[in-house]
Amino acid sequence: MNRKLLRVLPFTKSESMKKGSWSFLYSYNLRIIRDIFVYCSREEIKEAKLYEAMVDNIIPPPRDRWVYSKNKRKERLQLEYVHAAKYLGFIAREVETLRPDFSGFRQEKLTILEENRNRTFSPNNESPPFTVREKNSMLKIVLGYERARDFLRWFLDFSRFKDIYSFDDSLFRINAQPICILGKIRKGKKGREILRREIDGQIWKIPESRPNDYIRIVSFVFPSWFKDLGLIDEVIVFPEFSDDGGLWHMYFPVRMSDEDFLGLNISEFLESLFMEEETNRLWTPYIIFAIAKKYYCSVKAIKKGIENAYRQNYSHFYFERTPAHLMKPFYKDSYIEIGGFYRSYLSRIKVKENGKKRTHR
Repeated sequence: MNRKLLRVLPFTKSESMKKGSWSFLYSYNLRIIRDIFVYCSREEIKEAKLYEAMVDNIIPPPRDRWVYSKNKRKERLQLEYVHAAKYLGFIAREVETLRPDFSGFRQEKLTILEENRNRTFSPNNESPPFTVREKNSMLKIVLGYERARDFLRWFLDFSRFKDIYSFDDSLFRINAQPICILGKIRKGKKGREILRREIDGQIWKIPESRPNDYIRIVSFVFPSWFKDLGLIDEVIVFPEFSDDGGLWHMYFPVRMSDEDFLGLNISEFLESLFMEEETNRLWTPYIIFAIAKKYYCSVKAIKKGIENAYRQNYSHFYFERTPAHLMKPFYKDSYIEIGGFYRSYLSRIKVKENGKKRTHR
């Protein structure tokens, strides 16, 4: 692959952006931005006090997994989160005081405050997950950010969706196809510059020339945001079942609700996988990947659905236990945990002629 010959993914050049302005948000955890907004709505505070609240864990501190602690100071992380809250329009400075900003998306922000009306901030309280109403509100606000819309457009057919304003979240769910970002990011690197689009089968370069360097936010930030908001989810495509033998992070649109998926009986689909692969033993990461490509639902629901099928068919399915140290390193989320054990392979149980059960391994 000659990377110099690859096409660069399209991105929006904002004419309103001043040269050198800080338009890329390197804030991994979207909930912390929400927390800053809610905290600033309780009372008028000076910016120094907001930083103190983050230092003292009153506002849960930034925990950016893509940042190596030796390379970045906590003060810098805090600065990036406060900047993100300002840039997305959650808070604004008024003289020396920070206040909630309702100049845009007023109703969505009021909904967020309503969902957090009983929230208490203390060092002992962690940042709670988004409620359904918060996800809907946060998604509308985040979609006002051009860089985030660029990322979502890369899931779509460019000939049908001419620019970042030609779709909303509903159209995205219906029309988006998975994208894959090359894995195995080495320590100290800011991410990978290669992206494969399933919708056209082509490999593209992520924009990396300054001032439009999207690599870090595409590799880490936006996947985290949109996964937390339930718009996309992620599976690892391991070399064992990758088309090209590479390790990829596949992001796909979530089209089916957890409730709808869990209402299905996926036993027949599992049987079809055994038949297709001509085996009686399937690797758990592959099963999760195959179901994600078939049903486009959350990985959490997929794991629960597989567990349900297993429990409903004890006489037919068997789940093998695997010690953590034997799993693919750093990829525990690609396995299923049942009864305190990680399960690596699902096997079919066949009955011998004498009536005894035998597990194919």
